Amino acid sequence: MLPRQFVDEKVALKQVIDEILDDVVYANQHVKETYYLTLHAKFDRMDPSKFIVSQPVMTYRLPPFVSNQLVFWVNNDRGICELLWMTSKKNGKLAIEFNKSGVAYLQAKGAMPS
Repeated sequence: MLPRQFVDEKVALKQVIDEILDDVVYANQHVKETYYLTLHAKFDRMDPSKFIVSQPVMTYRLPPFVSNQLVFWVNNDRGICELLWMTSKKNGKLAIEFNKSGVAYLQAKGAMPS
C-alpha cells in the first residue's frame, strides 16, 4: 500500500494538471484540427510536497519522447481530451507508459474507426 502523503500528492498534481488542461482546451475550442498538448511535471527536489508544472505547449504533430512529459490528444469536434503517454526516468532510462484504453491508442491499433 502506498503512503498516504504520496497518494495525496498525486491527487493534488492531477488536479493541477486537470485545471491547466481545462483552461487550454476551453481557450482553443475554435481549433478544428486535432492537436497535442505537452506538459512537463515533476516533484520539487527541495520540497517533495510541491511540484513544478510547465506551461502547456500546443502542437499539430506528435511530440518526441522527453523525460517527465505528459502528452494529451485533443479533438474538439469529438469533445475528446485524453492522455496519450507519460514518460519518466527509471534507472537512468526513459520509461514510457501509454494510455492503452484511450480512443487514440485504439484507433492507431485499428480497433476503432477514426
